[in-house]
Amino acid sequence: MPERTDRLPSMAFALLAALLLPSAAAQSEMPTFGTTVVVPFGLRGLIYFVHPRIPALPAFSGMDAIGVIYTPVLDVPNRVFKEGFPGVTDRIAGFAIDYTGRFYIDPPGRYQFRLTSDDGSKLYIDGRLVIDHDGIHPATHPREGAVELAGGIHRIRVSYYQGPPMYLALVLEVAKPDGVWEIFSTDHFKPPADPDKWKYGSPDDLGPDAPPLNDSEVPKKAQKSFAEGAAALADGDLKKAREHLEHATRQYKKYAQAWNSLGQLLEIEQDREHARQAYERALTANPDYIPAYVRLANLDLSQGRYQDVLQLTGAALAHQPAGDPLIFLYDAVAKEHLRRLGEAEKSARQAIECDMAREAPQAEYLLGMLLAAKHDVPGALEHLKTYLKIAPHARDADEVRAQIRTLEQPLLDK
Repeated sequence: MPERTDRLPSMAFALLAALLLPSAAAQSEMPTFGTTVVVPFGLRGLIYFVHPRIPALPAFSGMDAIGVIYTPVLDVPNRVFKEGFPGVTDRIAGFAIDYTGRFYIDPPGRYQFRLTSDDGSKLYIDGRLVIDHDGIHPATHPREGAVELAGGIHRIRVSYYQGPPMYLALVLEVAKPDGVWEIFSTDHFKPPADPDKWKYGSPDDLGPDAPPLNDSEVPKKAQKSFAEGAAALADGDLKKAREHLEHATRQYKKYAQAWNSLGQLLEIEQDREHARQAYERALTANPDYIPAYVRLANLDLSQGRYQDVLQLTGAALAHQPAGDPLIFLYDAVAKEHLRRLGEAEKSARQAIECDMAREAPQAEYLLGMLLAAKHDVPGALEHLKTYLKIAPHARDADEVRAQIRTLEQPLLDK
């Protein structure tokens, strides 16, 4: 190979090589869903608490993660789960994990994936839903999906939740173009440590690592109180949740996640003014904390404070330019109310574009109505029908069906 003149500096080369070497955590026995020790080039899983009886995966946007774990594989065959998450929580039911990571493809071709879970799970590759295995169910009927992958770096996301105890499972398998099935492992999909040997793409394609979940200064006692409060909040025990969340914020006044969860509790109790103050405390503690922007913007929308919503969404997008589906949706709704219709349409389209998990289906509805107002009937029908496909049991589903009939009637009369 000809000598390259664009070699990485020696320090960057060393860091890349360290990133791609097998880690001690990856080689030793891994806790069920992962370890709190970073696994280089592995999957990063954010842990959330949910009610054990939820029927499907939650919308993670706006939720407060309880902890973070790392693993190179998702290989949890059907079993009784009793150990919880060492170093994070002992909760064994009513939790969700949102895994994200990167993997390198060589050779390019058609890759098949198989997902087994108890309960719900979804697999996304490069933002595209490849397998939908959502809902409460046993691990008896795996789902499969296939995708054509070019050579180089790709993004993977696996969202999972465990509802009722005690059995659970989460297994991700892959078949390369040769058709041989194996457990998917990021260790088997690493790029070469030497940048000169990359056949596809470059190390720049790896992108930045995810930021730390928690402020390193949060005391352990505050973390424990937050976890206990978040668990109680998920289970609907508001008295216990308030006790622990307030204790967490007293223990550490800059605890953004605890303030945000406390704000959610106060909203449930209809104490909106104190909820607003809690969300504002979360943002003061951590101006980069997107879930607090989501919660506060939603509160402002409910009170008709549309200019305040736009200030929040603008600040959120300044901190996270890639965007968040709910931030874009709230931005679109506020602009629609302020009759800034062209900007509202743009924000609704951005919400749809970045909403790989379909957490903001209302963006389809809003865009459909905006297009109908422009007399773009085909476009309006497309998005209104997509909304019903995503959310067939939404409270406004009958209203949307009536709007579709109204738009279709002139076409049928021709």
